[in-house]
Amino acid sequence: MRHLGQAGKIFTLSAVASVLVLSGCGSTPKPQSKPVAVNPTPIETTKVEENVTPEHKLLEAKRAWERTRDKNKRDALLLQAADLYIQNNQPVLAQQVLYEVKEDGVSNANNAYYSLLVTRTYAGMPDASPDALLAMLDSVDSTGETGYEKAQLQAQLYSQQGNLAAAANSVLKTNLPDAQKVEQVWQWITAISKKSLAQVGETYPALSPFITLRKLTEENAASPAELARNLQQFQQVYRGHVLATSLPENVLEATQLTEAGANDIAVLLPLSGRLARTGQVVKNGIMAAYYTDVEKRQDEKLLPRLRFIDTHGADSQQLVDEIGSTKFVIGPLLKDTIEHLVPNLPIGVNVLALNRPDDLPVHGELKSPLDASATQVLRSDNKAEATALKQPSMQSEFSELGLPTSLNYYGLAPEDEAKQLAEFIFNKGYRAPIVIAAQSSLYQRMDDTFKKHWKTLNSAENKQRTNITSVTFNDSNSLREGITQALDVAQSNERINQIEYMTNDEVYNMPRSRRDIDAIVAFASPQDTELLNPIIEASLNPYDGKQVPVYATSRSMDYDSGKNQWRDLQNVHFIDMPWLMPSHKWQPLQKEVEQAWDNQNTMQKRLFAFGFDAYKLLPQLGMLNTLNYLSHDGLTGTLSLNQKGEVIRKQPQAIIRNEKVHMLSE
Repeated sequence: MRHLGQAGKIFTLSAVASVLVLSGCGSTPKPQSKPVAVNPTPIETTKVEENVTPEHKLLEAKRAWERTRDKNKRDALLLQAADLYIQNNQPVLAQQVLYEVKEDGVSNANNAYYSLLVTRTYAGMPDASPDALLAMLDSVDSTGETGYEKAQLQAQLYSQQGNLAAAANSVLKTNLPDAQKVEQVWQWITAISKKSLAQVGETYPALSPFITLRKLTEENAASPAELARNLQQFQQVYRGHVLATSLPENVLEATQLTEAGANDIAVLLPLSGRLARTGQVVKNGIMAAYYTDVEKRQDEKLLPRLRFIDTHGADSQQLVDEIGSTKFVIGPLLKDTIEHLVPNLPIGVNVLALNRPDDLPVHGELKSPLDASATQVLRSDNKAEATALKQPSMQSEFSELGLPTSLNYYGLAPEDEAKQLAEFIFNKGYRAPIVIAAQSSLYQRMDDTFKKHWKTLNSAENKQRTNITSVTFNDSNSLREGITQALDVAQSNERINQIEYMTNDEVYNMPRSRRDIDAIVAFASPQDTELLNPIIEASLNPYDGKQVPVYATSRSMDYDSGKNQWRDLQNVHFIDMPWLMPSHKWQPLQKEVEQAWDNQNTMQKRLFAFGFDAYKLLPQLGMLNTLNYLSHDGLTGTLSLNQKGEVIRKQPQAIIRNEKVHMLSE
């Protein structure tokens, strides 16, 4: 590696120039045909002192060369000068010195020190390669102060690569304070996917205690008291380990939460009017979840009081009066009702709204009283916060804003599915999809969300073009025409016709589709998706051996249409709720639901699952807000919370083969 950045070879330092002129006088030893084995020596890094400047070191290097012609000694002083430039936040000058040392040849004796300084100078720069810098660090000693600095640099470079496990392992080798080590390692360990943890523990045994702690918090997510008890045992087992004395802050916060104590729950739904059927199905799901708790607790005294309040035709004050002293609220379902009700709720109410405002800021970004209520998640079950809320000034401030104690949003927004689909396709390595969307507000919203998120994902790779081919349609004719044009089949047919016209002979050939397309995404109704999939299959070139996958969301699936639909959707990949998949883990519940509510259609099944999960989530919100890597496996998907208080829903993937739905592991 000649150099890692554009350090330049133009020097402004006369001392360096003088040293390098002297180094070219023929006294520099010529490289030998075989490397000379040199025992590694500890690297002495220079500390910035008031009376020592980089220029002093440069002049000292010049004099040492004039006096002794000792290249190793001269270069060691030059490297100390570069070290001082780095410490003085003058990286360009440090790069110039390092570049010239490299040009003159780095000896084995100074190679480790040189490698450390190059890595320090270039780490984090956009044009530097983390792989190359990590390779340079291999020659650096891993003991003493040098080893600590090497570990810090490795942690930085591994994190730039996205190798969070290796980065966390390197942090443990630094001399950072224990609390700082724990917080950084914990941040990375909780960002690693759950399925990768076993392999991480095998590769990096030092991380095993952190992995054990994460599993412990996941197993005790429903009970802060149980978590606290198990943590005491954990600290006994790992006595002497850094985690025994410095637990992560969010884990400690989680142990301070009290049991949710949701003994009185108000559910706000439209139970009359035009949305009465929708509200009733969600209510059925909530009641089903309630009765599963009845079976588990087997003590009626421990069961919460469940009240349903009809929001149809009720204003905000009426709803507040109905809620009364109830501290746990599920709903409302409609955005308008949420926006009008939330500012009027008293302190101490924990709300799981069944929808969300269109523009929801991150916690802490106050824009208006309503925005403030959406951004503040001040849990009364946190002892420190509960104490703070008792202060008169705090009570006055939050009363003015009309803030509930905890506010979270849970919805079945179609935009969320479009975003998940974009991430999944992008992570599969596809970069040039055709996106087909029906001309209705629902599917156009999904189309817009997909394209915006696709652009964001491409920007993360520093790519300006998003490489999306768009097709919109409003009937079967425009659908067929749009697909054939997007796949270049229409142009291929025109070329065949032109050749036939010019030769006056029949051309025996097949129209060919574009070969740069790697995926097709459909945002369309189930009926339109049944039409477009055969059109796509007929338009793709059958001779190039390349199968272009078709992806859709749950909005393209209808489980009530019978077998014909699955025949027409052959090989279509899609995402949907686990509850609607053929092999889920709630089979006994499904049998009970089918007996109680016979012949539910697809939409009703989704709304039922929505209500069921809402009830199950409510008592877990404190823990999910505190430990945001935790999730709940629900009927609607894997549920977690983001910094805006939104429930993030990840749905499983499936494919249709041989007229059946098959779950995919990815």
